[in-house]
Amino acid sequence: MKKFITLGIAFLLVLVTLTGCDSHERILWAQNLSVNDIERIEAIRMPSNENERYRNFEQTEFARIVEIINNAKGEQVENPELLAGGGITFYITMLDGTRHTFGNNGNVYLVIDGVSFNASYDWLSSWLDEPLNSRVPDDFEY
Repeated sequence: MKKFITLGIAFLLVLVTLTGCDSHERILWAQNLSVNDIERIEAIRMPSNENERYRNFEQTEFARIVEIINNAKGEQVENPELLAGGGITFYITMLDGTRHTFGNNGNVYLVIDGVSFNASYDWLSSWLDEPLNSRVPDDFEY
């Protein structure tokens, strides 16, 4: 019986470690992002005016977005609260073709590749506040 309890505890420790590593890797990706790694940055803000919901950023704008992304920090939230407020998601296409998402959900959660993290309201609310400039393209892939 003790053997099964010991194996069970060992399994749980491995599971917790692996889950924590995944969370840590998501933060590290964001903190280590460089402008030189990026092919394209797009953003979608919801809710918003339909004609100001999307933006394909110019390369000259990448540095200020990367600065926001590099400051990512927070603890993973297993079951984030569903929010009715707005949010913005950046879709970052890397030079190697991989695509990441980085978002602000209602100035409450930082969301990296679909995983929510607690983050400071002050930091989240300081993100870009200029309007996006067009409709979401019909061929946009979320």
